[in-house]
Amino acid sequence: MRTESRHFFPLQLARQRRAALLCGMLLCLPQLLRSQAVELNVIERTLKNGMKVLLVERHDSPTVALYLMFKVGGVDDPAGKTGIAHMLEHMMFKGTRTFGTTNYKAEIPIMERIDATYRELAAERAKIGSPFQTPDLQKIQQLEARMKALQEEQKQYVVNDELSQALERLGGVGMNASTGNDTTQYFVQLPSNQLEVWAMLEADRIANPVFREFYPERDVVHEERRMRTDTNPRGLLWELFSAAAFQAHPYRQPIIGWPSDIDSYTREEVLQYFKIFYAPNNAILAIVGDIQPEKTVALLEKYFGVIPPQPQPARKISKEPEQKGERRVVLRWDAEPQLYIGYHIPPTGHEDTFALDVLGQLLSGVTRNSGTGRLYRGLVVEKKVALNAEAGASTSLYPNLFVIGVTPAPGKTAAEVEQAVYEEIEKLQKEPPAAEEIERVRNAADASFIRSLRSNLGVARMISYVQYVAGDWRFLFTEREKLKAVTAEQVQAVAKKYFSENNRTVAELRPLRAGAAGAPQQTSSIPPGEARP
Repeated sequence: MRTESRHFFPLQLARQRRAALLCGMLLCLPQLLRSQAVELNVIERTLKNGMKVLLVERHDSPTVALYLMFKVGGVDDPAGKTGIAHMLEHMMFKGTRTFGTTNYKAEIPIMERIDATYRELAAERAKIGSPFQTPDLQKIQQLEARMKALQEEQKQYVVNDELSQALERLGGVGMNASTGNDTTQYFVQLPSNQLEVWAMLEADRIANPVFREFYPERDVVHEERRMRTDTNPRGLLWELFSAAAFQAHPYRQPIIGWPSDIDSYTREEVLQYFKIFYAPNNAILAIVGDIQPEKTVALLEKYFGVIPPQPQPARKISKEPEQKGERRVVLRWDAEPQLYIGYHIPPTGHEDTFALDVLGQLLSGVTRNSGTGRLYRGLVVEKKVALNAEAGASTSLYPNLFVIGVTPAPGKTAAEVEQAVYEEIEKLQKEPPAAEEIERVRNAADASFIRSLRSNLGVARMISYVQYVAGDWRFLFTEREKLKAVTAEQVQAVAKKYFSENNRTVAELRPLRAGAAGAPQQTSSIPPGEARP
C-alpha cells in the first residue's frame, strides 16, 4: 500500500486546499445545511485515555467511513528534521508485531544491528567535505555492504502490505493517509459489519507499530521528493514561494522535508516522534455511517481505550512578524511560466476570514476554470493573457496566505499577467461587488459543495478537521451564519486591508533563455532592497 501524502504546492490551492484540506469544506457544509434539509447529529465522546470521538449515525448504506486524525503535521517538525511527520506517515503502513511479519522476534535483533550499523555509517559520512576530518572511504563501503546484507536478511520475515490487504479482503476501499501542515490523517471506508475488525487492526497499529525496512522507505521518500519537487518546476516554485512568504513560521518548511533532513532521519528518532505525538489524547476519530453510537463507543473503549495517553509538549511555534515590504522569488527553468501571488491573512475563525472566503470564490469561481470567477473572466476570456487563474484563502491552525495562481498564455509574460491581476484587485478595492454577484457566488457554491459532500468520508473529514482547527465542530454552524451575513462592503474592505504591496509575496517561474533543457538555473528569493550575502 503506497500512501498518498499531500504536499500542497501549485494552486491546486483553490480546489485542493478548499476541497482536500477543507478550506472550502468549512464553507460548504454550512451551505449544504442551508440549502437542503440535512441533519448533522454529531455525538461527541471522549475515551478514558483522552481520545476525542465524533460519531454521525447514517443508515443510507451498510457502510462506514473512518477518519483518524492526529494533531501533528509539518508545523511540528523540529529544526534539522523537516519532513519527519511525513516520514512517520509512511512508516505507519509497515505493520505491527503481529501484522507484516512472519517472525517479529527474529526481526528485533536484525533491526537493532541495522540501527547500530547506520550510526557508524552516518558518523563516517559526516566527515565527507569536512576540512578537519578525513573520511575512511573503505569503511564506508564496508558499512554500506553490511547494511545491505542486514536489510536482505530482514526481508525474509517481512510480509508487505498485510494490513491494507486484510482490510481490502473485508471490503475496505480507499485506505490511505495524508500529511498536512497541521495534521496527519488515516482513513478508509468499510462495510459496517467489519467495524470491529478495523478497530482491532487500527488500535494495534497505534499501540504496536514496527518501523521495519526504515532506511529503504526513507529512500522512497527521497524519491518522492525528487519526483514532486526537485524535478517538478511548479513544485519547486511553490517551495520557494512558501520559504519567501514565511520568514519565521514553520509553514515555510516543505511538508516532505528538505533533502539533507530526509537523509538524516534515524529509526529511533522517528519512533520517538511517534511516541510523543501519536498518543490517543492527541487524536480525533470521526466515524460516519451505519453505526449504533453507544455500541460503537463501547467497541472503541475495548480496543483504543487501553492505549495509554502521553503528556503533550507545549508547541513552540514562532510567530510570523508583520511583512513590511514586497518579496519576490524568481525560478529559471526550461518550463512554461507560472505565477503565484500571496498575501498574509489571519487564521480560520478570525472575523475577516468569512469575507476572505467569499472574496476567494468571487475571484476564482466555485470550480476550477468554471468561467464564473472574476480572474478567469478578466485574464482568460477578456484580456487573453492567461490560460487559467485561481485564488483561495488557506484554512489552517495559524495565520496563512491568500494565494492567487495564474498560468500565462503563450507569448505572454508573467509581468503582463501580474499587472492584469492587480487591475482586477483594484476594481474590488475601488468599488464593492454588486449584491447580486455576492448572491450568485453563494448559490453556485451551494450546488457544487452539495454534490461533493454526500459521502460519509467527506463529513468525517470535515468534522474532525474543524474540531481541531476551530476547537469545536459546531463552528460549521457558526460559520454558516457568518458567511450568510457577509456584505459586498466587507469584501471590499478585506481586499483593501490585505491586498497591499507591503503584504505581498510574488513567485515567478521564468523560462530559460539559455542553458541545459530541464535543468534548474539560478533562483532568487532576495526581497527588494536587501543585499545578497
